[in-house]
Amino acid sequence: MKEKVFILECEIYSEDLIYKKLKEIIDLLDLKDIPDKILIKPNMLSARRPQEGVTTHPAVISAIAKVFKDKNIIIGDSPANFSRPLEEYWEKCGYKEISEKYNIPLKKFEKSILIEIKVNNKTYKIPLTSFINEFSIINVPKFKTHSLTTLTLGVKNLYGLIPGVSKSILHSKFINPYDFSDFLVEFYKKIENRIFLTIIDGIVGMEENGPSAGKLRKIEYIILGKKPIYVDYVCCKLIGIEPEKIDFIKIYKERYGIEEIEIIGEYKKIKNFKLPSTKKYFFIRNRVLSKLVSPLVKNFKIIPVINEKKCKKCYACYNICPVKAISKDLKFNRKNCILCFCCFEVCPYKAIDVKKSFIAKIFT
Repeated sequence: MKEKVFILECEIYSEDLIYKKLKEIIDLLDLKDIPDKILIKPNMLSARRPQEGVTTHPAVISAIAKVFKDKNIIIGDSPANFSRPLEEYWEKCGYKEISEKYNIPLKKFEKSILIEIKVNNKTYKIPLTSFINEFSIINVPKFKTHSLTTLTLGVKNLYGLIPGVSKSILHSKFINPYDFSDFLVEFYKKIENRIFLTIIDGIVGMEENGPSAGKLRKIEYIILGKKPIYVDYVCCKLIGIEPEKIDFIKIYKERYGIEEIEIIGEYKKIKNFKLPSTKKYFFIRNRVLSKLVSPLVKNFKIIPVINEKKCKKCYACYNICPVKAISKDLKFNRKNCILCFCCFEVCPYKAIDVKKSFIAKIFT
């Protein structure tokens, strides 16, 4: 049986319009066993306003809440920047209003369980929100690029089920982007039976250097399916990228296989969608220059730097760094920096720039 993925044309953030489109296809997905308890998991990366395109738009969350209003629903996420109160996230992202409108609780991921995940023949104990034992997940990512995984879609959004600072610590264990994608695949595989539905907010997405400092790009689609890996696969096709060029999709396909997909809905491919500059960097460093002379590799660098004109000294970068490579006076220790770009990801003021060495500029 083919895996169904729906592409819904949607040009504007209208709750009524999104609700109508979602309602029409629920029967087509053959959702006979809709769970009674649902956790809606948005992408709540940063405390940013909806129009900034960093987080899942509240109109999408509100429409989903309306579709499943007869169920026991909660909304929850766990941003990596634990230094800011979560209430500030709910307010700025627009989810507090939804909570009040539909009487839906907003939940912190305070309690966790431990799961075991095996990556490269080594077992890791990973904290995971305890809500996963009780609730099925409606996974609602934002269509964006990402410095490590190239794209952050359905599979990557599930990383937010890991509470708070634990997410950044894991970057110190899986430094290489390929190893991190390997971890994502095994993490996803461990919890995939808890994912009820994946609905990607692609009305306005983000290209170039996402997930928080890229350029907004009108995509004008909502992409929906049961399994995140299949939805992500179709998203790649939508923007003209071979899915196997995305590490976590490649790893999953080789290890577990991907069945035939039935794409439902008319769509036009998004042309010239721009990927993050770090994609070329990691590919050239790890798969090209690593086979050549070491001085060339040593001087091939792309590093995060703090733009002092934009910096507001909120210390999000300091708090998030998994290897303490940023000091309290906001200086980088380059020997410790593992180039995970967590600082770049969480900065709410776009005050982390990506600086290239001369050799990197030539190659990328």
